[in-house]
Amino acid sequence: MSMKLWQTNPFQEMTLGRGEGSFVWDTKGKPYLDLVSGTWCNILGYGHSRLVGAIQDQVSKLVHVGSSFPTREIGEALLKLREVLPPELNRAVFLNTGSEAVELALKMARTATGAEGIVVIEGGYYGATIYALSLSEAGRKTMYLPQYGEIHRLPVPDCRRCPVGHSWPCEDYYCLDMMRDTVKEGEVQIAAVLYEPVMAGGGMIVPPPGYGAQLRALTSRYEIPLIAEEVTTGMGRTGRWFGFEHDNIVPDILIIGKAIGAGLPVSAVVTTGEIEARCESVLRHVQSHQNDPLSGRIAATVISILQEDHLFEQAAERGAHLLEGLKIVQSRYPSIEDVRGKGAMVGIELTEDHADKGKVVFQRLLNAGFIVDYQHETATFRLFPPYIISTQEIDSFLIAFELSMKD
Repeated sequence: MSMKLWQTNPFQEMTLGRGEGSFVWDTKGKPYLDLVSGTWCNILGYGHSRLVGAIQDQVSKLVHVGSSFPTREIGEALLKLREVLPPELNRAVFLNTGSEAVELALKMARTATGAEGIVVIEGGYYGATIYALSLSEAGRKTMYLPQYGEIHRLPVPDCRRCPVGHSWPCEDYYCLDMMRDTVKEGEVQIAAVLYEPVMAGGGMIVPPPGYGAQLRALTSRYEIPLIAEEVTTGMGRTGRWFGFEHDNIVPDILIIGKAIGAGLPVSAVVTTGEIEARCESVLRHVQSHQNDPLSGRIAATVISILQEDHLFEQAAERGAHLLEGLKIVQSRYPSIEDVRGKGAMVGIELTEDHADKGKVVFQRLLNAGFIVDYQHETATFRLFPPYIISTQEIDSFLIAFELSMKD
């Protein structure tokens, strides 16, 4: 009997064989421009020489030592994080995936506060592990999930179709009234508020300016930890090191993933000395590949490359170029409802009656050699190009996208 790969997530028909720069090639030799960076991870594209060299060197020295031993490589990664983070965020744990990091961040918050309730935003996605998925919109439809304490959901901060019937500009941020009502007078015990600076899983929703600052003010007033879930937005994706910087705030706990490994499984949870002190002698978290030296070497190398090559600034420029080009296409196609984004993460939303057309456009693009992501439930294409993508490569996609939109 043959061994078959169980497709818990649907596969495309082609088999990929190699990658270089912003392109991958299938085993038949056909090239594809990757506009989603793998699963939004490959910010340096494929085969970046400096990253490959660091990995090869580290593999020859030390890959894994167990979670009980510090290594020089983890120390170097801590020093690099120190260079790009606010001084308050100075305690870190390195893990493998964003989902694992979300789980640890929630453990920290619940241990530090003694509370169980978690506040999240409608439509959000926080990971594939049990607790993270139970907080996510996708978890509502998954019958096998147990429930972990109280989950409170805030309306989606989408000013184009305000969930509470107002319009932007809106100084009072009425979409946060539920948060205000939930925490006032201590009626509900909240362990943390978990938010994404841009809601990638929810359809590339960009909250209004100041939304994060309002959340920070509310959580500070009621002494509730604020968790910035930056698995997608972190490490330059929005045009700054971290998405929370756009609102000039500092979270109590920061979750980093995807980009920090540039295609390798690396994530991190960063927090404050105060949170650590509250958890000390109470919280214990051990994973087989926690704080691996290979993870530390990768993280330190990725941060160095981003710094020295000014790549997140380049990502912002490339994202602006992509957004501008897509808005021109939008002006010619009424079936495109909206084009939006921040930095090198861009969403193209089709009108509700053209949601099925998105599947056709996706397949046309794939046939033409362009890899994109299409979320049918929100009728939105989500683009996360590698930071090293060129304007010429973006322009080739813009031409192909407009051709694919034609009936």
